[in-house]
Amino acid sequence: MSLPDVSAPDACPVQDDEAGLVLLSVLAIFIVVGAVLAAAILQVCSATGLAQARAEAVRLQGAADGIGRLIAYQLDLARTNRRTGIGLPEDGTVTACPLSPGRTAYVSLQDQGTLIDLNATPRPAMEEAFRLLGIPDREVLALAAEIVDYRDLDDAPEPNGGAELPQYRARGLPWGPRNAPFASIDEVDRLPSMTPAIAARLRPVLTVYNEGGRFDLAALVRRANPGAIRSLPGSAGPVPSPRQVFRLSVVVEEGRARAGRSAILTLGGSGFVVWQQTVAPDLVGGTGHPACAPIAVALAAGP
Repeated sequence: MSLPDVSAPDACPVQDDEAGLVLLSVLAIFIVVGAVLAAAILQVCSATGLAQARAEAVRLQGAADGIGRLIAYQLDLARTNRRTGIGLPEDGTVTACPLSPGRTAYVSLQDQGTLIDLNATPRPAMEEAFRLLGIPDREVLALAAEIVDYRDLDDAPEPNGGAELPQYRARGLPWGPRNAPFASIDEVDRLPSMTPAIAARLRPVLTVYNEGGRFDLAALVRRANPGAIRSLPGSAGPVPSPRQVFRLSVVVEEGRARAGRSAILTLGGSGFVVWQQTVAPDLVGGTGHPACAPIAVALAAGP
């Protein structure tokens, strides 16, 4: 009887190991191929979604632009023919116009001829208005004086609170007065005595587009600080506006998408002085108005 040859290799385990390695290699290949396919599909889906979002944004922007131009045309037509225009409120209130199911336009129109002009309104008129608009007395004199010093050409501080370059430096500010007209109402934030709370109260009543400098004090107080109506001086009667320059903001919203346009419009002159794309995040809410009907009809009739 012979003993088994223990030195001979067993071929079966080797074959099993090789089969296992092949299986693992195949699985690894499937995993890699699957990952590549998944990434490709995800990229295609993302590109498709992005293209759809861009197309929707273009459509909303086109609607906002169309509404802005329609309102401008109606205002100019009314001025030329001395007729009532589209009839939107001209005090900056927001009008909400349903255009189609799920799509709404928010429109704000502000006649700049009714507002306090940072460049043209005299200091005493600003002081009176600021008090009635709820600015504390201790701030009124300083703010009005700083506005005058910011816009005038000289380096002499206004009495009772003015600020030229030395006063800015004393407050630790790295800038000084412009010594030229305000370019925009945003520059009030640079005044030494300005605070965020005061700026938030004054911004809605300020402009740099009312060259005459006169404004309707009663209308401003009635809107911004109704509690001070009884404090109005007897001379604060209605002040007619030349109705020549308007700030126009339009936002069209559908779902979570928004697109809009903000513009400064000069009637009977150069047309749009400012025409910039914006989503105007503060342009929300609003109420309906009869002017919404012709706006919706005009958009529905467009291409």
